[in-house]
Amino acid sequence: MLPQVQQAGRGTKWHVAGATTADRYAIVCAVTFIVVLAISAYWDPSIRMLHVFEALPYGLAAVLFARKHKLGYMLGAAGGGFWLWMAGTQTSFVRNGFERVAMLITTGHVDRWDQFIAAPAALSTGGLVVFSLWGYLQAPTKRPVDLVHFVAVLAVVPLFFAVIFWLFTPRYLTLFKRLIE
Repeated sequence: MLPQVQQAGRGTKWHVAGATTADRYAIVCAVTFIVVLAISAYWDPSIRMLHVFEALPYGLAAVLFARKHKLGYMLGAAGGGFWLWMAGTQTSFVRNGFERVAMLITTGHVDRWDQFIAAPAALSTGGLVVFSLWGYLQAPTKRPVDLVHFVAVLAVVPLFFAVIFWLFTPRYLTLFKRLIE
């Protein structure tokens, strides 16, 4: 069953019933990242299928945030952290994105929008990590087995991404080299 969306106040705000501020921000970050993936896939058809499948865990995490399910917090933190680690340390994508933001601020134009988009992607995945952890900390019941579940999610997320990269864009599998070595 999907979460109920209720109108709050005089029609000025919408919220997911029972969601905390952390949940709402995590949902916004997940949805923002999915939009970034969609824009990027629109610009580059060669990564379209990769981005369709890459968006799945973020969409699932958003639904689970709305339902206040702890697996959503784990998936959001692991997925956001993994993307940020890959794009920020295994490539120059994030750095190039913020260089394009600086270019926009100083010159008023951007030469590479396909790199600029890394900045909102990094901010949304970074926010996803922060708000996922904040949401988990607000969860009323925390059990030691949650750590086991989180470790499992930390293992499954890179495996999922490795599989979809292998299926749709094998040329990028070298990004996973440090995980294997």
